[in-house]
Amino acid sequence: MLSSTVLQQAKIRFAWVLNLDAELEMANASYQRSPRVAQQQATFGAGARTLFSPEDCLLSELPFADAGKYLGRAWCWTEQTLALLAAARVKPEPHPEPEVVRRVNHRLFAHEVGGGLPGQAFVRDRESLASVIRDTKRAWLLKRPFAFAGRGQLRLPGAMDEVQNNWIDASLRTHGLIVEPLVELLCEFSSHGYLYADGRCTLGQLCVQSTNDRGVFREIRRAADGDLSHEEKGILLQQGERVARALSDAGYFGPFGVDSYRYRDGSVTTLCACSEINARYTMGFATGFGVGPVDVA
Repeated sequence: MLSSTVLQQAKIRFAWVLNLDAELEMANASYQRSPRVAQQQATFGAGARTLFSPEDCLLSELPFADAGKYLGRAWCWTEQTLALLAAARVKPEPHPEPEVVRRVNHRLFAHEVGGGLPGQAFVRDRESLASVIRDTKRAWLLKRPFAFAGRGQLRLPGAMDEVQNNWIDASLRTHGLIVEPLVELLCEFSSHGYLYADGRCTLGQLCVQSTNDRGVFREIRRAADGDLSHEEKGILLQQGERVARALSDAGYFGPFGVDSYRYRDGSVTTLCACSEINARYTMGFATGFGVGPVDVA
């Protein structure tokens, strides 16, 4: 197992597939990227290049004659990613099976690992949903299992209208919904780690991240003194270790991130230790961890 520095010294280069829309493929096996999403990929892909070493490149920029000089690396390992590498005749680095990746990125996995909001539930039908949101005086947040970057979410501040009901029915027909109280976010955090195939894990630095009011990524930085209390740091590091064990038990290895946040609900201010598990690279991985170590055997 080699660090990124050793990999550079050994002149092992990576041809990257930056499939930042991997969740859309995981939600729909026949997914095809639209022009709008392609433009968004280009915009955010520039930021994701912070993960590259100086010798790395995008797979789409790799001359065919140089395919044998590179290993393939992906933002997230999916069937389409592997097909792209195969078509380019680029050998992928060791990676988990796409079905494992899909299972651990599904929000039910994070829900079962724990650390989410009190009152959070995963529902598959209208009856279960109604039993969770009986209190119509409070607001609720509904999330599709492969929601990301503000996509696939619905806020319910009161009674549901026809458009919302149609969105809910479509969600329940496919993958189900995570339902949780809508709370006031005060500060968002993330932790990052690299999980080896043998179960060993290295955790990176805790980070503070910011998103817009719909959850779209804006920026990230390493947590400074005063951003988190000593107790909060301990909770988030323990949660990172807990997530790593669960991912390893599920057959996953590679980079991962855990999103969390401090929030206010009425008069109570506390910490949600695990709002999302991202079993892939993230926009903050290079900030919190750096270019990840990797098996190259």
